[in-house]
Order: sequence, then structure tokens, then C-alpha cells
Amino acid sequence: MPRLPLRAALSALTALLLATAAAAQDNPIIARMTQLAEAYNAQDAAAVAAIYSPDAVLLPPGQASVRGREAIAAHYAQAFAAGARELQFMTFDIRANDDMAVEIGETVVMVGPQRIVGRYMHLWEVTDGQILLTRDMYHVLLVE
Repeated sequence: MPRLPLRAALSALTALLLATAAAAQDNPIIARMTQLAEAYNAQDAAAVAAIYSPDAVLLPPGQASVRGREAIAAHYAQAFAAGARELQFMTFDIRANDDMAVEIGETVVMVGPQRIVGRYMHLWEVTDGQILLTRDMYHVLLVE
């Protein structure tokens, strides 16, 4: 798929990043993460996968990479079937340039009776006018 220049989108993103934390909900990366969390909490694997680019790669801990939107949807469907629910996230850092944005944060998710805290790094790019997740790497920090 053709990739659009990011200059305009990321100029706006950079301006938003300089704003206060109170304006975080206006950040396009935070907005996409909010959509991802809403889809996750609705147990909608297709809607979660739609936030990823068609050629995205998910790098889950201790597993083989998951390549492509269809495989990512199947990964999340399997996670939901195993009891994954109640995703919460907190973004700590977003760095953007003309070509991409990198986001670092932490998540809390319930899987069955366990509370799992993880850290992630996301690579976002604008594709066909949308900010999409192209690389997603996470690891587990704590299981309670």
C-alpha cells in the first residue's frame, strides 16, 4: 500500500506532544491506542487488527512473530478465548519525525484470574491517510 508523507500529520503530532498532559486525549497516537483498548475490551479481534497496517508485525514474548493483519486478528481471537480482557494502557513517551512515530508505554491486562503488567514499544506510520500500527513489541514485567 502506498505510504503518504508524514510531514503534515507529524507536524501536528509534534505540536501536540509539546502540549500539557491534560491535552493527551488530543494526541492522534493516544486516540488510536484508546480505539485499540476499546476494541480489545469489546473482545473484537477484527477491530483490534484493523488498527494494524496490512503488513504489520506483532512480536509477543516467547513466541514467533505474528505477521499480517489476518494473523494478528487470529492472535487476538486466541488471546480472548484464553480469557484476556480489561486492557488498560499508559503511554510514557512518543517520538515522531517525518517518517514515523515511536511510542513506549505499559499495559495492564487480566487473563483469567491473573493481572499481567507489560511494557510495549510501537512503531506507527501513516498509510492511506490513517495512522496505523506497523510494529508491536511487548514483554511481561509482572504477573500477579
